[in-house]
Formats: sequence, structure tokens, C-alpha cells
Amino acid sequence: STSFGTTSSGAPSSPPGVSPTGPKITTVVGNGDTSLAFGDGGPATSASVFSPYAVAYDSQSGRLYLCDSLHNRVRVVAPDGTISTLAGTGATPFGGDGGPAVLANFSNPSGMAVGPNGVVYVADTHNDRVRAIGIVGTVWTVAGGGNSSAVDIPAQSAQLSGPWAIAVNASGSVFFSDARNYRVCIVTPDGMLRLVAGTGASAAGPDNVAAVASAIGRAFGLALDGYGNLLISAWSHCRVRHVSR
Repeated sequence: STSFGTTSSGAPSSPPGVSPTGPKITTVVGNGDTSLAFGDGGPATSASVFSPYAVAYDSQSGRLYLCDSLHNRVRVVAPDGTISTLAGTGATPFGGDGGPAVLANFSNPSGMAVGPNGVVYVADTHNDRVRAIGIVGTVWTVAGGGNSSAVDIPAQSAQLSGPWAIAVNASGSVFFSDARNYRVCIVTPDGMLRLVAGTGASAAGPDNVAAVASAIGRAFGLALDGYGNLLISAWSHCRVRHVSR
């Protein structure tokens, strides 16, 4: 027998309920009814989720993570298909850093990614922060919570506005879209905030110039290709932009 996350040969498998062959589609998480009990501790397909905006899969642990956004929680599906709450109480005012993530408050988490060390990064969108959940379940702020609109500063001193999408590279640098500030930033492993793309203006900027000199509007999706180049879903401008490494 095999478990979610691996095949009999030990190779990565598809998420729970998904066959690696054929064009079948199945429900992995959720029962379609937001009014029922959350279902923690039971099958993920029997659980209630409310507008899951983002998912991330950790191929090393076989866990599937999701932003249960309008329940103000982050959920996790174990390799056996059981769902539980990883973070969030359902209350929205910011709180809980330094303690267990299940006792911390999140507000409309909308983006997430798993880092190379198993840390889960979450865009706590309406609390204007990017937060991290360690493998032992402790939560902390990676970026946001400050009052500075500058870059090249400690990321926790920055004032974000509606962070949304997240991507993490192999070195552990965290890219995120600071959507209402019309920019994409990176938090480097030393905790510093750097500008990657955008000028802070909402208008569409030109191609073939430095990414920091071209306006991108609101970005709601990020991805890294196999070479470390960044793809940006420039939602405001109905474009996908490319930033070379």
C-alpha cells in the first residue's frame, strides 16, 4: 500500500484522491457547504471550507495546505486524508506571534507557499503581514507590521497593504505581492525587504526596462520557474509579467 505523498517506489504522488493517470477530477477538500462544522480530525472531503484562495503542497512531508480564507484559518491535510487546522482561531484582529499558530488570529489569508525547510508562509492579507508557521507550529511575522513604506529595510519594519501571493525559492527567500502598494517585494534570508518589481503606481509600465522602474498594478499571483525567474500575474493590467533572475 502507499500513502498520500509517495508511490510504492518512494516517488512523489498526487494529492489525496487524485490519480496520477487519466483526466479524472475529484474533490480533495471540502463538502461544498460552508455552514457545517469545520470537520477537523475527519476526512478532508467531509470538512467545511469557505473560499479557499490558495493551496500549497509539500512533497517532502506529503501534506496539502490551504488558506481557508473566509474562515480566517489555514488548514492542512495529512497524507492519510485527515484535515486539521494549522493556524487561526476564526477571530481577525492581529495577534499570536511567538506562540502556537492555532491560537493566533489571521484575517482573510489569501496566499501561501512552503519553503525548502518545511516552513509554511502565509499572506495574512487583511492584517497586512506575511507570516510564517514553523514545523513545530510556532507563528511569527516575516514582513509587515511596521510604519515604513521604504525598501532596503528590515522586513518587519515595513508597512504592507494587502499582501496576496507568495513564492519561495530554494535559498529560502520569500517573494510576495504587496498588492495595494502596487509592488512585488522579496524578503531575503537575512530578513531584509527588497523591491523586485513595481513603482507604487497603478498604471501599466513598459516592458524591456528594469522591473523596479515599471509599474505593475495589483499582482495576485506569483510563480518561480526552474531557473529562478519570477512570473507575476498583473491582475490590474490583464497581463502576466516576467522578471529575469
